[in-house]
Amino acid sequence: RHVDAYERDYMGEGTVLYRDKMVAGTRLNVLLGALALFTIGVGAVQGAVLSSLAGLPILALVWLLFGVLRVSVTDAHVNVQYALWGPKIPIAAIESATAIKYKWTSFGGWGIRRGAEGWMYNMIGDGGNAVKIVWSDRGERKVTFVGTRTADELARQIQRAQRALPAAAEEPAALKSGE
Repeated sequence: RHVDAYERDYMGEGTVLYRDKMVAGTRLNVLLGALALFTIGVGAVQGAVLSSLAGLPILALVWLLFGVLRVSVTDAHVNVQYALWGPKIPIAAIESATAIKYKWTSFGGWGIRRGAEGWMYNMIGDGGNAVKIVWSDRGERKVTFVGTRTADELARQIQRAQRALPAAAEEPAALKSGE
C-alpha cells in the first residue's frame, strides 16, 4: 500500500511492521451529505437558508477530521491516529494485544468512543474486528481498542514488536546472609 505524506512524516519512526489506513466509505459520505441537505432543507422551509449554510463548514470539518483512521506498528510504538487524536502506545508498555470481535453498539457507535473497558477508535467498515490492547501508562492500566479489517495481523505485528524488545537487564542475585 502507498504510504502517504502524513504517515511518512508523523507515524513512521523506526522500523514499520504494520500500517493500515481506513478511509470513510460510502456510508459516512452519504450520512454527512444527507445531513448537509437536511440542514439546507430546514433552512429553506424556515426561510433561513443563509443561516443553515453556516453549519456546512462544521460538517466539512467533521468529514475532514474523521474521514481517516490510521494505525501503524513500529519497533517502538503502536500509533493510532483518528484525525489529530489517538494514542502513541510504547511497545514496552503493552501487556497484551488480542484480536477480538465487537459490536459497535457496545461502544455507542463509531469514531473515538469511551466504552466500559476503555477507548475505542473505529470506523464503519471494520467488520466488527478490533484489537484490544492492554497497556500501562505511568503505573495506570489502560485498555485501547482499535477497529481494523485486519485485526489478526495487527495483533500479530504488535506481538512481534514485543518479542523484539531487548531483554530486561537481569537483576543481580541476592547476597547471601552475612555477605
